[in-house]
Amino acid sequence: MKPIYVILVVGVFMLFLAMERVQEEKTGYRVASLMEDISFKSARNQYLRYSLGTYKSPDKITSAAQELGLSVTDPRNIVVIKVNGDDFKNKN
Repeated sequence: MKPIYVILVVGVFMLFLAMERVQEEKTGYRVASLMEDISFKSARNQYLRYSLGTYKSPDKITSAAQELGLSVTDPRNIVVIKVNGDDFKNKN
């Protein structure tokens, strides 16, 4: 083989290695970014689950209702309004 072909083959090989290295770094940055995103979303999910549990608790609902001036009514004061002979529960 002529020396020029050897130099050309080695040059192409080195260029290939350099391109692979750049691609490897890009992929590494992307993986790190995705892992950070997963961590953030996991923490946010945990917070939202905690908030949901808190807001669904009867104590929280009772205190929020009291802040709005609402109170528990006597069941005898509840009136069901019928429309066309059907109550609203049957319409949904």
